[in-house]
Amino acid sequence: MSTFAPTHKLIAPAGEETPVMLFSQSESHKYQVMSEIEYLEGSEAIYEWHPSQGVTYRGFVLNGLKILPLEVSQGWQYSEANSAAK
Repeated sequence: MSTFAPTHKLIAPAGEETPVMLFSQSESHKYQVMSEIEYLEGSEAIYEWHPSQGVTYRGFVLNGLKILPLEVSQGWQYSEANSAAK
């Protein structure tokens, strides 16, 4: 079994960030969003993500959730911290 290697973060409206991996779905532009717990347990991903439609749960769009690459979300936090320090 390979190790969990997150590529993105799932960002909640309250600012909570969860590291996730995205898995492409064949014949679709959607990705399964896999958290570390789901990955290690071998369970199904509960969220899907489409680049233009956003995050969905069982077909329902969850407007408050966002997916960002790790580099972008880390840079966003860094730039926000630097702005606050000035």
